[in-house]
Amino acid sequence: MVDAIKADFHTYLRKGVRIESVVGEAHADLDIVDVDSLLKIHFVLTQSNENRDVGVVDFVDRLSDRIRRLKTETAGQREDFHGEIRGHVDWHASAKRRSRSGNPTEPWFVCVQQERHFNIEENLVLKRLLTVIRDILENELQPALEDPSGYEWLDYWHHQPNEAERNEPPHERLLRLYENNVYLQRIDVEDTEITPRMIESVKRSRSELYRDAAVLLDLYRRLMRHRLSDEETHELLNHTMIRPEEESTLFELYWIFRLLNTFEDVSYRVIREDNPALIASWEDDSFVYRLYHDSTGEHLSFHEDLSDIEVDEDGYLYRTQKILEKWQDLSDSLLDRGGSDTLWGGRPDIVLEKLAPAGDDTLRVEQVFIGEVKYTSNVDYVATGLRELLEYMAFVRRATADDNDYLEERGSVLQSQNVKGLLFIDQLETDTSSPEDISILQFGGDIPSVL
Repeated sequence: MVDAIKADFHTYLRKGVRIESVVGEAHADLDIVDVDSLLKIHFVLTQSNENRDVGVVDFVDRLSDRIRRLKTETAGQREDFHGEIRGHVDWHASAKRRSRSGNPTEPWFVCVQQERHFNIEENLVLKRLLTVIRDILENELQPALEDPSGYEWLDYWHHQPNEAERNEPPHERLLRLYENNVYLQRIDVEDTEITPRMIESVKRSRSELYRDAAVLLDLYRRLMRHRLSDEETHELLNHTMIRPEEESTLFELYWIFRLLNTFEDVSYRVIREDNPALIASWEDDSFVYRLYHDSTGEHLSFHEDLSDIEVDEDGYLYRTQKILEKWQDLSDSLLDRGGSDTLWGGRPDIVLEKLAPAGDDTLRVEQVFIGEVKYTSNVDYVATGLRELLEYMAFVRRATADDNDYLEERGSVLQSQNVKGLLFIDQLETDTSSPEDISILQFGGDIPSVL
């Protein structure tokens, strides 16, 4: 499955495991919404390899030892003192100062004091790089670092060191060093422009620490300006590819990326734990398309309440309604808890909304594709998935304040007019191909046009 979709998989940043490098497979055009966030995360995961002399991981690993020897410049500052001497006395200047005072015997001394300056090019480049890394850790990676369970691909930044080291994880060590190192605190980059000329100059520094910092800061700036060659893009994105730990989630994403590849001009979203649902969006001349994973979408409802139905004739539905009403009453009076009035509800694996402008900057659902995914070769489980798909297709409603009607009208239920659907499964021994619009697609099969 990974081999089939690895060209698209560099947008995945949820919990999961690292995949071995597949250099040459990732897309180079970076047609991804919020691509900067994706590139920032990949930047702090870089390591030295045959194509790169230094990565952020290597740099941070050696930082504590190397930063003890920061370069400074010393300059003499002249200052007038009355009745005391501090530093080296400039007697010639002192005589002039006394003369200006009108009394040559006044005890004025012009002293030269040596001051160390930290705001030199090398230190400015270093501090700016560390600021970049800190900001990425505290913003893009904060949720994963606060709750690292499952983020195997982020292991370097949150791993617990050996007890003998008596040290904190790398991200905590870096943040502590950044905030507490007295020398770093004396380097001011807030109001200082770090120019390309400065970076190139620091690349020629005698100190490896500064050379490495300049190389990495230059890489980061080119990333943010999207000034990468195809080779650099491949190397960066493929160096740290991530796949879900659960095979079932990987199987769902396999079909999602296969489905997206049937459309043109798709803009991929970064798939993150804090914003997992929207996978991709795009537009054509008339419509807006949005594809969601494990979600009800933004403009749809997959929910049926007791209050939504009225049944007059005796029968199964009438008696089911009475059961739920009585259950609610008894739950409240006997158990002091309310009973849910939900008759049915669900969340499809794949939802693709086709939206049309409806005025006032709003969008209205015109059509929807629903995909149900079952990672199984068990016929009974496949049959269960088929029923779930049909329920989603029959019960889906619009979810706006002034329109909560079923998307498919009564006479068109399961006729694939406004609501289309497919069941995606693993391979079976039996042929499931069908001329029906609602069909079962096995692993490796070609996806038809869905909207």
